[in-house]
Amino acid sequence: MKDPGTAKTSFVVILILVMSNATSLIEDAGLQQELRAKSRSWIHVAQSWVSAPIEKNRLSIDGLQIYCLLLLARQVNCVGADLVWISAGSLMRMAIQMGLHQDPDHLGGMALLQKEMRRRLWYTILELNVQAALDSGMRPMVTSDDFDTRPPLNLNDEDLDNQVQWDSSKEMSLTPTRASLQCLLATSVILRLEAARTINALKEEPPYDRVIRLGEELASVCRNATNSIDHHKSAAKGLWPTEFPYSWCDHFHRRFLLCLHLPYAAKAAHNPINSYSSKAGLEAALYLVSLLDDEIYRRLLLVGGGMFRDILTSGAMLVFLELITQLENESSAFVKKRSQARREPLLEDARNLVQYAQDRLWYGETNVKSYVFVSMAMGQVDAILSNSSTKDAIVKSASESLVVCHGILRSTAANLLSRVTIDPNVACGIGGDAIAIPSIDDINFDFMNDGNMDFGLTGSWFVRQWEDKIWS
Repeated sequence: MKDPGTAKTSFVVILILVMSNATSLIEDAGLQQELRAKSRSWIHVAQSWVSAPIEKNRLSIDGLQIYCLLLLARQVNCVGADLVWISAGSLMRMAIQMGLHQDPDHLGGMALLQKEMRRRLWYTILELNVQAALDSGMRPMVTSDDFDTRPPLNLNDEDLDNQVQWDSSKEMSLTPTRASLQCLLATSVILRLEAARTINALKEEPPYDRVIRLGEELASVCRNATNSIDHHKSAAKGLWPTEFPYSWCDHFHRRFLLCLHLPYAAKAAHNPINSYSSKAGLEAALYLVSLLDDEIYRRLLLVGGGMFRDILTSGAMLVFLELITQLENESSAFVKKRSQARREPLLEDARNLVQYAQDRLWYGETNVKSYVFVSMAMGQVDAILSNSSTKDAIVKSASESLVVCHGILRSTAANLLSRVTIDPNVACGIGGDAIAIPSIDDINFDFMNDGNMDFGLTGSWFVRQWEDKIWS
């Protein structure tokens, strides 16, 4: 930056949040670790800015953009990721206060650029809200009756001429653009709002026929999304340099299908009426596990919290439940041998999940429960395959996984403590909330000029039933 002192504060905050969201995608592990430490500091700066007493420069398009980027950065960098739903409510109310819930065609004369910025922002806020609601076990803040804003148009940024009006009744272009994936998500957001309300219903379990209906509609949405993505890949091969945006879009769609069927799939072994959920839930889980094959998206899944953790929680549960159910239902060695080839891909996915859980610990995850759980489940599977004691195998796997966790956490703590002496203002994860929060004036952009920067994209209910299944 030639003269950082002349930059608007809102621009600086947007810039550091964009960098915070991009650091997890860097291939160089050392540089990624260094910049992720800086990202925590930047997130504290942005949080301080949005938490200040409301002034006009907060209640603005810039203010909403900063808030959206902040909620995303908190999940990408695991900074209060589990509490994003609370902040998403404030963001939603700010957007409604500014009238984004009303389509700009109803708000008088407005240039196309302004209209589309409002539409894109509103649907970004809706997306953050519905994803956070799904993760928090809470209902979304809005329903389809609370807004009439139409989805954004499928136009590239350079086509949003500020002086040109657009006939919004005109059929949207099918030509892939950089807005196409947001348009794709926008078309299904009302259905996913309904799904989130059903999944997180408080008073009573929804009728199963409603779950099946929602599941079929969500499955149709996922198929349409896959077809659209395939069309984009073939029609505009150079639009995106990697698979990352397509993986992102797939993830945001299919996780609703997984969470909808999860509780019913767990009951399928005792209640055959839920067998549909077992099949549909497993299919969604395996699809999400396949996202780990996308090298760049995997980097995000290794470090992210909030909406980026469901592969390791809900997805892993259904994969191991299916494996153990299959193995226990095979009555003879002959049947097991015949089923081996069909089961091998599922076993490979299970082992990938165990490795993924361990890798997350190396990348800063401090909650060891997921790794211990999948290690125990893998131990049970291996014991059944070898006809040995499942109880002994589970206990041994738990002990060994805890030793691994202890070693990783000790190593991580030593590395973090050594870095704190270099940059005391960076919240590095150990006592980060107690460290002095830096301000915008403390931000040093000199590291951007060293030639190394490259942001290019190259339930407890389940545990109880699992325990009953293991020890019965």
